[in-house]
Amino acid sequence: MNTKPLNKASASVTWSDPNLSEAFVTDLYNGLSTGELNQESNDCLTDNALYNFGKQDMMEANIGPSHLGWVQDTYEWGAMYARIRAANLALENLAKAPLDSSVVNRLKGESYFMRAYFYNQLLRYYGGVPLVKSSYSLATPDFSIARNTYEECVDFITGDLDLAAGLLAGKNMAKGRATSDACLALKARVLLYAASDLHDMPTAKGKSSTISGYAHPELLGYVSGDRNARWQKAQAAAKAVMDLGKYGYMLNLSAPVSTADGFINYQNSYLSRNGGEAEVIFARYFSNNKDEWGAWYGRNNCTNGYHGWTSSEPTQNLVDDYEALDGTTGAAHDFSWNNPTDAATPYANRDPRFYASILYDGAPWKPRTADGAGIDPYNEIQMGTYQTGSASS
Repeated sequence: MNTKPLNKASASVTWSDPNLSEAFVTDLYNGLSTGELNQESNDCLTDNALYNFGKQDMMEANIGPSHLGWVQDTYEWGAMYARIRAANLALENLAKAPLDSSVVNRLKGESYFMRAYFYNQLLRYYGGVPLVKSSYSLATPDFSIARNTYEECVDFITGDLDLAAGLLAGKNMAKGRATSDACLALKARVLLYAASDLHDMPTAKGKSSTISGYAHPELLGYVSGDRNARWQKAQAAAKAVMDLGKYGYMLNLSAPVSTADGFINYQNSYLSRNGGEAEVIFARYFSNNKDEWGAWYGRNNCTNGYHGWTSSEPTQNLVDDYEALDGTTGAAHDFSWNNPTDAATPYANRDPRFYASILYDGAPWKPRTADGAGIDPYNEIQMGTYQTGSASS
C-alpha cells in the first residue's frame, strides 16, 4: 500500500534531482504573458485597439476600484502571487538542494529574475504591493501583510535583478530563459519608470487631482528624495545594457529611404530580420506543439473572409495617427479628416508603416482560401456590407 504516485514528485525527490528541479523552475516561465498574441490583445487595454467579443470596459471608462474589468493573467493579482510563491519555493529549496553548485546558481538566478518580473508586473498595475519574500505554509501564523511602498518595491525588484545578474553572468542560456543581460535590461526599465513624472508624487499631484487627493501617495511613487539621483540611476542602468555592445536596432540608417524600403524595414523589425538576435534581449517563444494563444494568433485575429475571428482590431484614432504624405513632394503632415484631400482618399499616400500595419477597406492582402477565391478574386480586404448580383437585378 506504500506506493508513490506516478504523476507527481515529492519535494524531497524534486530538489534532489537536477532535471526535476529544472522542470520546476522552467514552469515559472509559464507566467509570462502571451501579450499581443492573446486573443484579446494587450492593446485592447488601451485606446489603441478594440476587442470584438466582449464589453469594452476600458473604452467605455467603466474601470474603477470596484470594477477592474478584464485583467490579463500577466497582471492579475492571484495569478502573479501564485507564480511568486513558486519562485519563493524554488529559492528556499535550492538553498539546501544537494545538487551541483553551477546548476543551483543558474536555477536560483532564473528564479530571482522571474520573481522580479512578476513583482514588476504587479507594481505597474497596482502600485505598491505586499512583498512576500518566503512561501506561506499551513504553519504560517498570519497570512496578512501590509502593502509596501512604491519605493520599497522598486528597491526589492532591482535587488533581485542584481542577484540574478550575478548568478547568471557567463552562463550560456537557452533561448527563452533568463540571462544576465535580460536582468540588466529589466532593471533599466524599472528604474526608468520609477524616475518618471508619474511616480514623482510632487509632480504627479500637480498634474492630477485624483492623485493629489489620494490618501496614500507612497503607494504610487516617491513622496520625497532626490529625483535627479533617480534619473542618474536610470541612466546608469540603461548605459550598462548599451555598453554590452550586443544589442540595438540594426538598420543603421543615415538617411531617409524610399517608401518601398520603408515598408520592408518596418515589417522586418517585427520579424527580427534586420539584425537577427541582436534586436532580442529576452523573448517568450511559442511552439505549435502547445495549444496556446501564440499558436492560434492567425485564426484569432485574421480578418473576416479568411476564416478568421477578427478578435482585436485597431481603433480609428490609432489609424489616423499615421501621417499622410503629399502625393507630389512626399512631405509628411498630420492626417486630418478636416483636410479635403486627406478625407477624399484616406488610405492613399500614407506613412509606409501604415501599410505594414493596417488592413483597410480595399487593401491588397494574401490570396483567399479556395472556398472564397471565386467570390473575391482580387484578394482585397472588404469592410462594410456588399451586395452581389447582376446590374439588372
